[in-house]
Amino acid sequence: MWSQESAMDQNWAETYSEIDVEAAAKRIEGRVERTPLERLPHAASSLEIWGKMENRQATGSFKARGALNNLMELSDAERECGVVASSSGNHGQALAWAAKAAGARATIVMPKNAYPNKIEACRSHGAEVVLSEDRQLADVKAEELANGGAVWVHPYDRAGTVEGAGTVGLEIAQDMPEVDAVVLCVGGGGLSAGSSLALRRKLGSRVVIIGAEPIGAAAMATALAKGESVRLKEITSEIQGLTTIYAGHLNVAINGQALDAVITASDEDIYRAQKVLVNDDGAAGWSGETVEPAGAAAFAIARAEGFEDRLRALMKGRGLERADAPTLRVAVSISGGNPSPSQLAELRS
Repeated sequence: MWSQESAMDQNWAETYSEIDVEAAAKRIEGRVERTPLERLPHAASSLEIWGKMENRQATGSFKARGALNNLMELSDAERECGVVASSSGNHGQALAWAAKAAGARATIVMPKNAYPNKIEACRSHGAEVVLSEDRQLADVKAEELANGGAVWVHPYDRAGTVEGAGTVGLEIAQDMPEVDAVVLCVGGGGLSAGSSLALRRKLGSRVVIIGAEPIGAAAMATALAKGESVRLKEITSEIQGLTTIYAGHLNVAINGQALDAVITASDEDIYRAQKVLVNDDGAAGWSGETVEPAGAAAFAIARAEGFEDRLRALMKGRGLERADAPTLRVAVSISGGNPSPSQLAELRS
């Protein structure tokens, strides 16, 4: 677990002031969905878990926010050059959608093992899809194309991406100001960086913010432990969308100050959390959602055995009055709803 307490009392309005989440919110307002917070099924009465349902977002993930924000910040000349990105799916689909709306060309470089439905989704929005051997080589190819003149819209390590993703946290702070903790899925760190920054600016140190990533692709936890972004030597997780080989430099810098902890989950726990979300549970009044494995990572952390004890310990360590409250309110990002159709059918059967 990563813990950073020394920066909790800093002036967040002046910290990374170039990342203007509220300006991004105004730019994309009315073009993306303001997704709801829904009470999620959970047995423990001492925890209320609420999902920020970005699986219902345009293009099926929170990535639409950052993609659209980036396109709207480009100059006419930059749009004329077209945009390029590397992606395992959701960012690529979102950028293709945003580029189409802006009248710009988009090229998406994807690993060949990406979900076929995500590859076709990029093409359906008019993007050219280039397949690479793996996720790391997709980054290399995208950089080559950007050197040829296209604008490289990084899926997480770019100010415009962080700003757009941060509107998730901004909406949580606005819609649930009494929230005790927020758990955010972490891949390269765009969602956690932008949202934690927005949450700190709105709610300060009274909210605990936790990152959630697969133990087999713990790029952010590794980076925070070392104090800088590092490339993982091996990826053993199969949770597509959260298996980036390195966390973004900008994202590591922000998360190192704004997050209280990063907690890892096994693939098995993430798949179990996804199964809870996608299946109808009449007894709990839950009708089921379309959620991909990566979208369930934060929920997996919040429902895990021992999470409540760790959360209360973090709150006590910070001297928060609600550390001993009978019930704690936890918001989690349900970050994507584009699973492999066959994997979803298997869970529902």
